Parts: sequence; structure tokens; C-alpha cells
Amino acid sequence: MIWYKDNDFNIVVSTRIRLARNLEKTPFPNALKDTKAVTEKIKDAVLGGNSTLAKDFEFIDLTTLSPVKKQALAEEHLISPVMCEGNGKSVLVSKDKNMSIMLMEEDHIRLQIIKSGSALKEAYSLASKVDDVLEERLTYAFDADFGYLTACPTNTGTGMRASVMLHLPALTMTENISKLISSAGNMGIEIRGLYGEGTKAYGSLYQISNRSTLGVSEEQTIERLQNIVDQMTEMEEKARKALKDNSYDALSDRVCRSYGTLKYARSMSSSEAKSLLSDVMLGQNTGILPKEGKITPIECMVVTEPALISDGGSLTSAERDRKRAEFIRNNI
Repeated sequence: MIWYKDNDFNIVVSTRIRLARNLEKTPFPNALKDTKAVTEKIKDAVLGGNSTLAKDFEFIDLTTLSPVKKQALAEEHLISPVMCEGNGKSVLVSKDKNMSIMLMEEDHIRLQIIKSGSALKEAYSLASKVDDVLEERLTYAFDADFGYLTACPTNTGTGMRASVMLHLPALTMTENISKLISSAGNMGIEIRGLYGEGTKAYGSLYQISNRSTLGVSEEQTIERLQNIVDQMTEMEEKARKALKDNSYDALSDRVCRSYGTLKYARSMSSSEAKSLLSDVMLGQNTGILPKEGKITPIECMVVTEPALISDGGSLTSAERDRKRAEFIRNNI
């Protein structure tokens, strides 16, 4: 089941492992004149012959999709926002939508595993197994000293980015999140928004990922990231307790007002919905609000994103805002 469905996790919302790989003696995508032959070679490694992956994946040529449908895949985190741009890009998506293999993004292959909650070791184990299957039929660009060779030097080495999405509303409200972001580099991590690099942390959702891929093993990376996630989780728990103990009236007023707006509004933007749903999620997890909606706030945030709420159609901004508000009223 896709990561956001029935997602009722408290602070750690989801986990992602991404492996960057390139074929040997082949220019990187930005220097590749014809991506079709390379794409077909990788596609055949996944779907052709006796591949154990064949029954699990579906190939999607992104050039055949409308901008809205491509954006919907990005909103589900199955492709990166970069994949919505340009030509020659495609993706293989598993039937349960927990795995995707992006072709011709920055690298020839971006293998991604995404799971609900805290699952770094489990996600890495699955990514490693899929990577091994691909390597049986493909030869990667690899250097004995530098490891896997990638288009961006920051990915060279293991080629692995491990990330965890955290819901940190209390640290955001108390403005302590800015201190964490400023010290992220010293901890060897990146703190980014909901959709990764260059995006904002709407709904108090932050992606925490490793910065280094060279000179450190995959296992060390996961252990370090897990330790930092555990520390940030503890900080958020303490901040929530302090808010509830010292500012209960203000906190309960805020989350209840947010719930009321979601329950009765007739028009709502995507950013406003995320902010209010974040408050409701905090209210539910601190016991101020009951958990009674048809779907969780996290699922509601995702499925009411602009492209997903449009359901493949072409709606104006005002039409999306009205449809989003109606959906939330009926499901929150």
C-alpha cells in the first residue's frame, strides 16, 4: 500500500531510500543525445527475460502524460519534480507504489523505496535487493576509489540518499526548528521541505536526509540518520508536552479553530489546507481532538494536492479550491 494511505503515524511520517546509478561508458543524461536506447536497456533489465521484478513494475513514458498527470505522480512522491520537466524521461512504478525507478532524471537510474513510518533498515534492505537484480543485467559506472559515479559529485560514493519525513509542528510553533536547520550541516544532514530540495515545509513537514555519500557506508549512513531522527523526535515530544502543559488554552483554541475551518470552509488553497491539517494532526496526537475522520490528515494533505484533486482533469485554481474544501469537509 502506498505510503500515505491509512498513515496514522505521529511524528515520523515516512521513510525513503534513493539510490543513484549510471551505466558504464555512457554519458550522463544531461550529455546524452539519445536517451531512448539507454532507457530501453534499463527497462528490459526490469521487465524483460526472467527478471524477478517483471511482475511488480509498470513502465510509464512521461512524455505521453499530460502535465497534470505528471504532477500527480510527483505529488505522490513517485517521481521528483524535476521529472515533470523536459523530454525523454520515464519511470517504472511498482504495483503497490512503494517502489519507483526514475529513468533519465539527473542520473540514468534513480531507484526509490518509500514506506510509511520509521523503516530505514527495511527500506534499505529492499532497495539493495532490487539494485542487485538490476546489476545482474546492467554494468554500473563504478570506480574503486570513488564508488558509484554520479552526475552530481555530492552523490558519488554510495549513491544513496536516506531520508525521513517528520511532522514537527511544536518545534515550528516555538521557532526552535530554525535552530535545527541552521545546525543541520554540523550534524551531517540536510533539512528540506515536503518535496525535497528547494521546497517549503508546508504543514510542518520536513525531510531529513544524509549529506555525505563518499567515505561512509550505507549502514553507517542509516545508523547516523536514525540517531538524529530519534533525537529530533524526542525534541518534538518535549516541545509538544511543554505546549500542552504551559499553553493548553492557546493550543486547544488553535487546533479547534483549524478543525472548524476545515469542517465548514467552502474554498481552500493547498497551502492553507496543509497548515490546518497539521494543526488537526497535532490536536489528535496530543489528545485534544478525537481521531474520527474517514482518512488521516496526512492522506488528506496528499490527495488534495492540486493535480491529485483535479483527478487528471483541467480545473481552474478556484475550482480546485472549492473541490478541495468539499473533499476535506466530507472526510475530516
